[in-house]
Amino acid sequence: MYVPSSARALDDQDPSPHQDSETAGPPVIRFNPRYLEDVRSGVKTKTTRFRDPAQLGAARLVFESEPEVVLPAEVTGIRHCLVSDLTDQDARDEGLTTVTELRAALKRHYPDLAGSDEVDVITFQVNDWADAGQPTVSE
Repeated sequence: MYVPSSARALDDQDPSPHQDSETAGPPVIRFNPRYLEDVRSGVKTKTTRFRDPAQLGAARLVFESEPEVVLPAEVTGIRHCLVSDLTDQDARDEGLTTVTELRAALKRHYPDLAGSDEVDVITFQVNDWADAGQPTVSE
């Protein structure tokens, strides 16, 4: 099989610039940018997801703004439950007041979501860049 010399040259280079940002490094959990300040301040320490699995351990919280903001984090817990079993405490951990507010917010994100659907309540903690082994970025 013929391999062009330009392709062979890439094999000798550091592959990291050529890796897909979604697959390189810890798993990504995407957020609407309106949640950025609540996450940064620690007001929001959970996120509830439907058909969007997460895993325990290191993660990247990606806020879909322009430009994207990425925070290193640790997923410290995942609880599987029915929408109908969500609690006021789940709502408070998401920066809301009541489970009714949480269910309404989930319906905006997932219009077909029903009370009998199973969701994942993901608990996370934002890390400092230094704690995550990444370079600290000064502004």
